[in-house]
Amino acid sequence: MAKYTLTLPHALIYSIGDTHGCGREVIEFVQKLTVRSELRGEDQPAFVQLGDLCDGFALPSDHSIASLKALSQQRIRDIPELEHALKQSGKIFLDWDRDEGITGAFSAQELLESTQEDLVVATYQAFKCFETLLLYSRHQQRHPDEFFVIFGNHDADLLRGRCAYGRKQKYILLALLGFTPDQIKLHMADGSPDVVLQHPWIKWLSERPHIALSADTVYMHGGPTGELSERFAHADRDAFNTWLEEIDDARANGWDDPHFTEHKCFLSPDGADNDWLRHPERILNFLKASSKNYCAVGHSPFLDFEKGPLLDLAHSPHKDLFATPAQLAPEGRLIKHDTNMKRVGQLWACRHQTGSDIWTGIDAELNETKLRPGFPN
Repeated sequence: MAKYTLTLPHALIYSIGDTHGCGREVIEFVQKLTVRSELRGEDQPAFVQLGDLCDGFALPSDHSIASLKALSQQRIRDIPELEHALKQSGKIFLDWDRDEGITGAFSAQELLESTQEDLVVATYQAFKCFETLLLYSRHQQRHPDEFFVIFGNHDADLLRGRCAYGRKQKYILLALLGFTPDQIKLHMADGSPDVVLQHPWIKWLSERPHIALSADTVYMHGGPTGELSERFAHADRDAFNTWLEEIDDARANGWDDPHFTEHKCFLSPDGADNDWLRHPERILNFLKASSKNYCAVGHSPFLDFEKGPLLDLAHSPHKDLFATPAQLAPEGRLIKHDTNMKRVGQLWACRHQTGSDIWTGIDAELNETKLRPGFPN
């Protein structure tokens, strides 16, 4: 099996969608689910989290400057590693532009005292990502046979440098991890992953698998692109394993390899031409090649809606559905995990017994229901 493909021998699997800096909430949820599973007398399940640890975009309902500053201070009190990092970080890169150069460098004290809205927001988000990397790497290492994390496109964005998302919060995060302004500038300007891999949490993140395979399900962050589906449409039985090996080989080339191109690859199949609602055969081709029954994905909260205007999630009338998992067409074989945590969505897990055709959703209060079907477009 390819290095970045994980085989899950577990009969029972709980899977959770994109984290986006909500690591504390997810780990507490996993712990509650573990106790629940033990009380139900279940065999040891696997917990699979489908990526996007970094970029904590979601803000609380009260995201005033005063409230966010208070929440950031609370995290400093809660997390000794964060308090230590702030004391050690010295100057922190906050803004750097390829054309303009450095546009802002602040000490930790100046950062915490700032009332500039974008800095207050980015600081809060960076603290969430710091906490998430700490908790996730620690929990996975303590439970290596039970808790698994899949790599997501926002994780690749951090490692790639020249970030498309959350640049300001990533400047702060990297500084908190001990990188100097010159090192951060080098990574953000030229994409130098060898620099950031010096930190054990980043190295741990870079080693997460692309794919997890249970007896009947492919777990992955994004999903198959149209191009990949067409490749599998008439391929022989070895084509899927060949693709897994290609992804592994591409990792040696770095995150600029075409296999990881943002919006065009299996980590982020976002283009309108990859709309699965209009092209259900793409999921079926992929599953036939993988010899699995289900494709369980994160990344997108609106898989049962046509793309286009719905990309503007903030103004969609279907936001409540974006915040729930679903078992979608074709034939109930596409399992949507992204519950819009990036935009203050809801925390859910999907429960599946391998060999069964039933998937259930469990909310943060541990209420369990059968996954909803797709929206009747």
